[in-house]
Amino acid sequence: GVPVGTFESMLVGEHNLYNQVAAAAAAIRAGVTVPQLAEGFRTFKGIKRRQEIIGEPGGVTVLDDFAHHPTAVKVTLEALRRRFGPRRLWAIWEPRSATSRRAIFQDAYAEAFDEADQVIIAAPYDQSRIDEADRFSSEQLVQDLTARGVDAMTLPDAPSIAGALSAGVHPHDVVAILSNGGFDGLHQRLLVLLRERFGDERTG
Repeated sequence: GVPVGTFESMLVGEHNLYNQVAAAAAAIRAGVTVPQLAEGFRTFKGIKRRQEIIGEPGGVTVLDDFAHHPTAVKVTLEALRRRFGPRRLWAIWEPRSATSRRAIFQDAYAEAFDEADQVIIAAPYDQSRIDEADRFSSEQLVQDLTARGVDAMTLPDAPSIAGALSAGVHPHDVVAILSNGGFDGLHQRLLVLLRERFGDERTG
């Protein structure tokens, strides 16, 4: 119940705040001083695949994030909205995990993308072993998002998504690629096309 100090961090989002409070409590209990903790928070650059900026060709900020559960998608996009403010935010999501390829969270995903300005949903990763009635539908999600006023589309694969993105983005846009897998190399495919289009790069 007693304030410990004021800390500066590049991490945004309520979920990251909770994580940092827990980390601070554990570190202080282990003997870390408040000045040491403050320096650690100030200089921490984050971890891979969590709002990780992987390139900024032509001023287009491309991020990689592991989010795949609807709650994770929602809080990640909320955090990115807070981080990047009014910049146009693209959310590119691949239904790849065991649950996201199934219809378990079909309805929940419709509420996860509200903070995005543009949404592209990939076709689900291999559903051949899932009964047809139990399969997640990218087309249904796009319909649900559109009904909520979200500009959404579905595209079949990484090459088509990279092509659409490279043609559609503008400088200062933010592109968040959300997947718990490799997304068939979408990240690098997109960076290559953006460098070809804009011819310059600012790294994050």
